[in-house]
Amino acid sequence: MRTRNRPWHGNPAVELGFAITAFACGLFDAPLWLTGLAAAGMLAYWNWSRRVVLNRLRGATWATVSTVATIAIIAIMAGAYWLGLVSGGLI
Repeated sequence: MRTRNRPWHGNPAVELGFAITAFACGLFDAPLWLTGLAAAGMLAYWNWSRRVVLNRLRGATWATVSTVATIAIIAIMAGAYWLGLVSGGLI
């Protein structure tokens, strides 16, 4: 009998944690490189957590999915950092 792989529902919580980290960096006026480090961590986590699906993709499909995801993750992290700056009264 074949076992069914069940998705781990903690992924959204981990990704929210990265966004909250970027928000906190903005809120407490942390250096921008620290937010970049959090964004790089989120990109690495995204790549690791989706490795099964990404390994099935080939060529242009893999490049398109990875590019769109990278742009979306950077936009989310930059937005969270900016919201933190605004909330902290730094802008």
